[in-house]
Amino acid sequence: MTLPPAIREDQDPFATVGLFGGLAHFLIFLRWTSYACPHCQGVFRRDFWPHDVRLGNPTRICRKCGIPFDDGSREWPELRIAQRLRFFLPPGVQATGGALLFCAIFTLFIAPGDVVDLLAGTVVVLIFLSPILVWCLARLLWVLRSKNRFKNDPFSMQRKMGTHGTI
Repeated sequence: MTLPPAIREDQDPFATVGLFGGLAHFLIFLRWTSYACPHCQGVFRRDFWPHDVRLGNPTRICRKCGIPFDDGSREWPELRIAQRLRFFLPPGVQATGGALLFCAIFTLFIAPGDVVDLLAGTVVVLIFLSPILVWCLARLLWVLRSKNRFKNDPFSMQRKMGTHGTI
């Protein structure tokens, strides 16, 4: 039996307001996506990044009505390569990494030529990108936990085969 998917509703409060004009494009961070139970429409999660990748068991039981549904989460082995990349580097982390890499390259360009060599350049880039590396290490722990859950979950093979029945 296939569970019904959660209802996804994108919220953009400034999309139809003509009052702000061009200012509405700068308020892009005030958008969010709500996910609700398909049976009672009770909201169980809000995300501020569209198409956020979440790890976990996709079966969720609604707190309001008590009926199970598919919340859109997947375990690591079930994700496609693009979803795996987006999990490790969501848009905000990509932007931060790009800005930090730009700062590292700019630092290398303004440094005196006799000071910069391969080792110094590598150290500067690693220092600037260290927040991104720490982020990826933390995400790696989540991936390892997800792989372990998938391996030990009796229903994971049925999800993989698409049968969703009972064992």
